[in-house]
Amino acid sequence: MISPPPKSNAGLKKMNKKVEIVGSPYIFSLLIGFMALLEGVRGDPRAQTVNISCGHQLEHDSTIYVPSFATMEILSEQMRESGFGTAVTGSGLDTNYGLAQCYGDLSSLDCVLCYAEARTVLPRCSPHNGGHIFLDGCFMRAENYSFFEEYRGPDDRAVCGNTRTKGSNFRESVRQAVTHAVATALKNEGYAKARVAVSSTNDSAYALVNCWRTLNNTSCKPCLENASASILGCLPWSEGRALNRIFLN
Repeated sequence: MISPPPKSNAGLKKMNKKVEIVGSPYIFSLLIGFMALLEGVRGDPRAQTVNISCGHQLEHDSTIYVPSFATMEILSEQMRESGFGTAVTGSGLDTNYGLAQCYGDLSSLDCVLCYAEARTVLPRCSPHNGGHIFLDGCFMRAENYSFFEEYRGPDDRAVCGNTRTKGSNFRESVRQAVTHAVATALKNEGYAKARVAVSSTNDSAYALVNCWRTLNNTSCKPCLENASASILGCLPWSEGRALNRIFLN
């Protein structure tokens, strides 16, 4: 069961809301690549499938692609070590490129569990030679070409959830949290969290941003900007996810 954010009166008596970078276990978050406005808890691998999308081209040799188990094994080892991995296996028309990454707020154990779920779901794309899956806490993609530096495409979109709406004070706090998290992430290897108190209430807005590690700052910045504009379209709803697909369709 998802727990609500802890109540806090910090900053509520001031007109200028206090913004702080946080390590809170409760996140109203903005994830870049997979970008979300959600409430979560630490100790949860967030392995629920948010979206899975498969390519349209059939695999060249179905006996060696599903997608490549060798790719998944390489990624598995890297995910255990650092929560991120890329791999290339095979050759020619049967080359398989893979990428997996957990969001920066997951613990090592939760990351491993999230990836374990992702690698069981992605093979559903077979017999097509590419696909990607967004889980609440991690992402995985496999293709037959190198997509590691791609970050935006025409299918980028926001998925809004929790139809409970919030007032104007909450919306302003979300905007401030997103803005500060994006600015901080660009100075912190693409990752940051922020929290802004909501005036006249005990609520807070939380934001978390995370670019894929294959992206440099030049690519991360427009990705963050595109995704943040998309996610703000979920307001006044209290939850949403922006699926920045890090590739061009």
